[in-house]
Amino acid sequence: MAHFCYEVKDPQGNRVIGRANGPSHMDVVRELSKVGYEVIRVWQKPPYLPGTRIWTYYRRASLSELSLLTRELAMFFASGIGLVRGLECCEEQGFSKHVSQAAADVAQGLHEGRSLSQAMAMRPDVFPPLYVKLVHAGEISGSLDQVLFRLSDYVEKELLLSRKVQSALAYPALIFAICLLLTGFLVYFLFPLFISFFNGLDIQLPAITQSLLAVTTFMRQPWVIMLLLLSPVALSKVYDVLSRTDSAVNWFSNFLFDIPVYGQLKKAVVLSRFCSTLEILLNAGIPQFTALNVTAEAMDNMACTRSLKAIALRIRDEGDSLAEAVRRDPFYPQMLSSLIMVGEEVGNMPRVLNLAYKTYEMDVETTVGRMTVLLEPLILFVMGVVVGYVLLAVFLPIYSMLDGL
Repeated sequence: MAHFCYEVKDPQGNRVIGRANGPSHMDVVRELSKVGYEVIRVWQKPPYLPGTRIWTYYRRASLSELSLLTRELAMFFASGIGLVRGLECCEEQGFSKHVSQAAADVAQGLHEGRSLSQAMAMRPDVFPPLYVKLVHAGEISGSLDQVLFRLSDYVEKELLLSRKVQSALAYPALIFAICLLLTGFLVYFLFPLFISFFNGLDIQLPAITQSLLAVTTFMRQPWVIMLLLLSPVALSKVYDVLSRTDSAVNWFSNFLFDIPVYGQLKKAVVLSRFCSTLEILLNAGIPQFTALNVTAEAMDNMACTRSLKAIALRIRDEGDSLAEAVRRDPFYPQMLSSLIMVGEEVGNMPRVLNLAYKTYEMDVETTVGRMTVLLEPLILFVMGVVVGYVLLAVFLPIYSMLDGL
């Protein structure tokens, strides 16, 4: 039996969050409906070690799969095949087991009389809230096929954006991992062979060699090895605690923008995501206040989420226009508020936001290239220093011994 979390409304209209066990999502939904609850969503509870979040089995659908699934649904619906048949066909299209099961659950929800958005809301691990909101808007406006095509384009934009960021970080991450593995090999396997050799030499070892021997001896202490082995669990525990603290998360969210070069990349990614998400929501006919709050939840940075929610409140409570509210927030550049003001004046905000998205997308590409150019020589320099240190520490005593012969 799998473990699930659920969010429902009781007969009095109160929102209730709880946990349940069942063979599948839809079985849990049916059991909750039998006792009179209005089911909002059900999601699988991630397994974890005590105090540590281990996301081993709790997987979200990849953006590439979600984009393909959305486009196929749009084609099936536009061609008149129907959503239920389309979802059943998607089960056989070679998607991962996780996504295929989600498609089957949505089809089962449609069979039971739910709308597409209600059925998708039961699987937030595959269909995020932004996705469900847009599908609901398409159902109300009668343009579900157009919304699905736009959703597919939006997910493809998100996929392209994430791949650009991953490409910028992949090379440094690979080199860093290789350095760690090489250092571990040297400290625990190669250097110990030289310790007995150097100890047997009747010469004064150079300071650099003595430092290398001291580091090797220290790193091979049992308590140090135990500390290194336990450090991932300890760091995970610290992350688990800090991620539940709003002040810590907010500080870290702001700190990311202060990191040289990477901060510029992060800001460009956030601004491009803001523009593309708000554009598709407004294009679907969702009211501005709701669209801003949904966009805020789609951000992966708490500082940006709070900023957008504050902008939405200023529009609702103080009567500001979107351009005025954005201009008052120091995070957003002047160019963006000027473009939004133009969009408000001409009455075509989605088009202006799309132009802004393309601008910030180019900024992402430029910053990725700059990061690569700056990081490559820095990484090579660090590796050169490490290799040079090791070579000097190993060969200086040998040269001293040969000179004494």
